[in-house]
Amino acid sequence: MPLRPGYLYVRPHKHERTAMNYGDVVRDFARRTRANLEAIDRLKSQGHEVYETTQLINSMLGLLVFPQQRYVAAIPKTPLADLQRDGWPIPRVRGTFKQVRNLNQLIRYLRNAVSHFNIEFIDPSGRGIEALRVWNMRPIKGPDDKVLRDENGNVLEEKNWEAELGVTELRGIAERFIDLLLTPSEA
Repeated sequence: MPLRPGYLYVRPHKHERTAMNYGDVVRDFARRTRANLEAIDRLKSQGHEVYETTQLINSMLGLLVFPQQRYVAAIPKTPLADLQRDGWPIPRVRGTFKQVRNLNQLIRYLRNAVSHFNIEFIDPSGRGIEALRVWNMRPIKGPDDKVLRDENGNVLEEKNWEAELGVTELRGIAERFIDLLLTPSEA
């Protein structure tokens, strides 16, 4: 098969070639992520030892980080009330932190929490992870609006959001985010 521009070629074996179109890579990834999550569900229901929460976190890492800025900027600013009405699970804010305003901010904060491993696994019964605590950190800025750094040059940060959600709720967010990525853009 001749090489075609705009395609990524992977050689799993010496004489095989598999093509993936660059334009569809995020949608293909979303479809495959859903298929993997469903496969884990099937294996668990058949009694196999699987780690569905681990797979869910790995899936969220890929779904939230892989699409990069082009897709993140395109996430709508749908208000939380509308999301809740449409069946989106909403993380429960902890402490005195303000709730996110919309879907775009929720996805950004979840992306930051997952990619920086700002996650605490909650297993109150000792029988498996039931929920997660996630948080977002933002850089601290000085009076001149410049980001402050410590003596080693590391950015100083403060927590500006913390929330809890059950594993089932996180799965619901993953499913709805996959739907969003698979929806053709109106642009």
